[in-house]
Amino acid sequence: VVFAFVIEQMLAHDERALVLAHRDELIQQAVAKLRDVLGPDTDIGIVQAGEDEPTARIVVASVQTLTHERRLRRLGEDFALVVIDEAHHAAAPTYRHILEHFGALDQENPAGPFVLGVTATADRGDGVGLDGIFEEIVFELNMLDLIEQGHLVDVRAIQVAVAADFNRLHTRAGDVIDSESGRLLMDADAPSHVAHAYREHAADRTGIVFTPTVDVAHAMAEALRGQGISAAALDGTTPSDTRRRILHNLGDGTIQAVTNCGVLTEGFDQPRVDCVTIARPTKSRNLYVQMAGRGCRPYPGKTDNLIIDVVGATTRHDLMTAPELFGLPASSLRTKTVAEAVAERQAAAIRPTPRGELVSATVQLFRHRRANWVPTKNGRAVLPLGDGTLVLRPQFVDRWDVLHVPGAGPPAVLAEGLTLGYAQGLAEDHAQRLGAHVLVNRDAPWRFAAPTEKQFYRLKRLGVPLKAIQTRGEASDAITAALAAEVA
Repeated sequence: VVFAFVIEQMLAHDERALVLAHRDELIQQAVAKLRDVLGPDTDIGIVQAGEDEPTARIVVASVQTLTHERRLRRLGEDFALVVIDEAHHAAAPTYRHILEHFGALDQENPAGPFVLGVTATADRGDGVGLDGIFEEIVFELNMLDLIEQGHLVDVRAIQVAVAADFNRLHTRAGDVIDSESGRLLMDADAPSHVAHAYREHAADRTGIVFTPTVDVAHAMAEALRGQGISAAALDGTTPSDTRRRILHNLGDGTIQAVTNCGVLTEGFDQPRVDCVTIARPTKSRNLYVQMAGRGCRPYPGKTDNLIIDVVGATTRHDLMTAPELFGLPASSLRTKTVAEAVAERQAAAIRPTPRGELVSATVQLFRHRRANWVPTKNGRAVLPLGDGTLVLRPQFVDRWDVLHVPGAGPPAVLAEGLTLGYAQGLAEDHAQRLGAHVLVNRDAPWRFAAPTEKQFYRLKRLGVPLKAIQTRGEASDAITAALAAEVA
């Protein structure tokens, strides 16, 4: 969404843009997000294998396809902007060759295109720097910041200890050797342990399982099915059509879990996923962030992402787990979420000054979203405005309509068929423009005051039990939820 808005500015000057990605899922998602932001009729072309639309205003291209000189030359050389998705790969020779073709790395060529990289992990496990491609990091947020600001959900974690000595694993290119990890996990019957843990702790969750080898991925899927959990396996040899069908089924709930080896690590975006099983031992913080992040997208009714860490009975201290990722003690996530554990750690760090004055009086726990969205029984989400409401109405899998329902008069459709995050952002921006930010802000002081007599009267009229209503904000939410059935 961010780079789509940057591209929109380029289009306003009648210029072309090129988006580079290295996986089919990333290419499809980039096209979908660009159409969300720029409109369904925007001139977008794909250059990938059998798809060849090199003259479009916006070209989304496979890096692998552009290694063929003929395909690269057919694009022309008039791009004003080159966007690199998963930009930590940009130092690779394939990317450099493409950028050099367009003159993007020539310091003496001011006519070369502007290069923008986007990534969740702005460094590489092999130690190769990105400063040969990019001049500066212009903006950065870590996972805790994103959880605090409501862009990601909170994280829970459990550990499944298997009878495997991870100390036996050797290292190559800075990380443990996957083939060794795979044999160790299979010898310890890890698929069976993971399947039992999934049934016990995540029976109602949509999940992704990461494995070090193809054999382990398929064994994990078979073990999950043995526990009554619908599951499918993906690997690099899975045909594109089959892969897309499996991922579509994960999104619509036909499949509950997908196991994979090296397919869904980067850029995969399915907000329904709320359980990530990491059965791929790794020393790489980047790789662990990529895997864990697949379950952190917000989604209606989703409160947190459960990470199931598969750890050895004798665990190497240099291997990443959920507590290590957030700098927490190994035992800290047994009964708490990451947000709660971090807040507790911060609270413990507050000490009186020598005069006995508190440095800080409160530590606020992380919120899932600053705007106070109220879920409804019919699957919608409502944002009360005082005089009317904003409504997110599900259209089909991960597509939402945004409606403004005034206090009087028919509802107005503000947008249709958007992804959830984009729909929420658009609605919250609209609330700001209407001057309703105080009403929609879940932290507004008025929400913590006592309910008014008018609210109690209205709640009684609506048949809402009053026992659980303690604050004005709770009363407002209850009224909104009760009236939601009448909302368009």
